[in-house]
Amino acid sequence: MTIREIGKPGFRYKTDFERPEPNIAEAFKKLMHQTGCLTGNVGDCLGRGAGMNSRIKGLSYGMKLIGPALTVRVPPDDNLMIHKALTLVRPGDVIVIDAGGDHSWALLGLLMVRTAIKLGVAGIVVDGAIRDAAEIRHLGFPLFSAGISPNGPFKEGPGEINYPIHCGGQVVHPGDLIVADDDGVVVVKKEFAADCIDNVKEVIDREQKRLAEIESGLTTRPGLDEILKRKGLE
Repeated sequence: MTIREIGKPGFRYKTDFERPEPNIAEAFKKLMHQTGCLTGNVGDCLGRGAGMNSRIKGLSYGMKLIGPALTVRVPPDDNLMIHKALTLVRPGDVIVIDAGGDHSWALLGLLMVRTAIKLGVAGIVVDGAIRDAAEIRHLGFPLFSAGISPNGPFKEGPGEINYPIHCGGQVVHPGDLIVADDDGVVVVKKEFAADCIDNVKEVIDREQKRLAEIESGLTTRPGLDEILKRKGLE
């Protein structure tokens, strides 16, 4: 893979990025299908701190999203480089956008979402606002954002594509695996993604075992008394 860098810091992009092996994303998708809501399990395997801020929410109930991050940084009122990012995506990519935490302008709407669908984009995560919410909900396209605003963006720049960004309180590198559902958005660093799969399976198995115990009448959390005793509550 030949990756070129175009532009200068602040207004630049890389033409591509290293993605995880496709089987890694597929393994996470199977686990998502098994549980219906995977982000909590994944987050538990990553130090319980890999989730984006709770302001980043799915536009409608039931949205699920897994794929490698194509990262974009833009000013809070400008989407020029998001349009450029749409020329660089591959099918299955997740566009992750850092807009500086200001939610006064919508950075994308129905037209860009329609474009993303046509290009095979898996979904979009934006620490900023969107618009055309009703139409996008009708499409069912996985879109996670910090808010909704009717104010449209400008197209002047600057911005950066395929460099590390800060989105929803998490640093996101190009190629990190994004996992999102009704509980929010979790960032799996690409170097941890493969090893995370078996750990998530173990968490799911433990939870299934505990659910069976609860159903059988064992409602007290195992080890509760020991934990309280260590904290001086005997």
